[in-house]
Amino acid sequence: MKQRLLSIFLITSIIFPVFPLQAQTVPNSQNGLDAAFDPNFVLTDDDVFDSASWSRDRLQEFLLSKGTLGHYVTADIDGTQKYAADIIIRVANTYKVSPKFLVALMQKEQSLIEDPYPTQRQFDWATGFGVCDSCSKDDPAISDFKGFANQLDYAAKQMRERYYLRLLMNGQTNTGMSPGRTTIIDGIEITPVNFATAALYTYTPHIHGNQNLWTIWRRWFSKKFPNGTVVKGIPSGQVYWIRYGKKKPFASQTVAGTLVDLEKAVEVSDSELAGYEEGPQINFPNYALLRNPAGQIWLIVDDERRHIVNMETFGKFGFNMDEVEDVGDEDLASYAIGNKLTLDDQYPKGQLVQVTGLKAIWYAEGHTKQLIPNPTIWTLYFNGRRPRQITQEQLDSMTTLDPYGFKDGELVKHPESPAVYVMEYGKKRPIPSGDIFEELGWKWSSIETIPTSVLDAVPTGMPILLNEPETLLTVAS
Repeated sequence: MKQRLLSIFLITSIIFPVFPLQAQTVPNSQNGLDAAFDPNFVLTDDDVFDSASWSRDRLQEFLLSKGTLGHYVTADIDGTQKYAADIIIRVANTYKVSPKFLVALMQKEQSLIEDPYPTQRQFDWATGFGVCDSCSKDDPAISDFKGFANQLDYAAKQMRERYYLRLLMNGQTNTGMSPGRTTIIDGIEITPVNFATAALYTYTPHIHGNQNLWTIWRRWFSKKFPNGTVVKGIPSGQVYWIRYGKKKPFASQTVAGTLVDLEKAVEVSDSELAGYEEGPQINFPNYALLRNPAGQIWLIVDDERRHIVNMETFGKFGFNMDEVEDVGDEDLASYAIGNKLTLDDQYPKGQLVQVTGLKAIWYAEGHTKQLIPNPTIWTLYFNGRRPRQITQEQLDSMTTLDPYGFKDGELVKHPESPAVYVMEYGKKRPIPSGDIFEELGWKWSSIETIPTSVLDAVPTGMPILLNEPETLLTVAS
């Protein structure tokens, strides 16, 4: 299954090309594959070759949480007794291969990470290196590859030097796998989109073996973000909005910019986002005017569409027919139907209002109003916009909702405390450590400093975990 000859070259700094995704000729369901798995794109180049993806301490914490490998001590290639984590990190740094990839590879080959009672044979052939499908592990010809440290060393060296270096120098691996070149594997056309996928099919020339690796990766490393988080997939560049456990793609950055702060977008590998079900695409900017084939005109407000009941109402709010875009019913299907927009409505696009002579500022939209509870909210979400002066009668005519709060996904902290929280469902959720903060891809520059009295008034929720339970993703606690 694996190649035995090794080159002596090592490359430490690379720019990774990405090729367009290729459509499969046969649906996954007909091949016994996971419908979400694209066999042309197993993992990203960074997933396989980012040696700094984990620190030694983070790796050890992971191994201890999964099984017995965190306690395993054995000889490294120099004869020194070391913990498994130390050997993995040494190999990762030597060959510039991701420690995450190495542990996923061991799980794929020998179930070594999660097996509570691994055998010596599993340790001895940890990465499956040198063992082809028809080979015996007792064959003297492969005895040099035996041993935990040897297996990691040979596998990492093979991936970096023989496969990766050849891809850079010759455009293909020793078996002819190459990004953008179609090869028949298990009766299916496979066109790798990147170096990592080409290398993985060279190491394991079977689709289901690589799907197993992808499944392990998705189960372990697909990050779970709080509701409201904006993420940018790497290398695709696709921007998503995490909403109630789904990733909703934006049709463009222009559309995204009308709904979210793109400066606070979290960059995360596309493979780490694979665990999310993809929701309907967000096609239109906030407050777009759209006309369906039946001639109805709708106003888009966040993730809802409001039907403008007649042209008198349309004119009342100063809308212009030049702003109206004709769309199909399918374009509107992903938007929930909100309240109709009538002559009785006020401020369909939202407006800060204030009764003349009073200090309180409100956010008014449609028939409703929300108190702006403090200047921090005003500054953060309304850029200090001046409120429109209205009468007490006008204010009283609107239904009062809960005060305007922090948006889901907002990172906040006290002025004199290092503790950082993320807002979700009206609560502030503690982020237990800087490691978790950085592993989830958040930017320190995105943290908003909030007055102590304001932040203390927000209820505290459950701490953030790297792999959130599904209930926390979908239910407001």
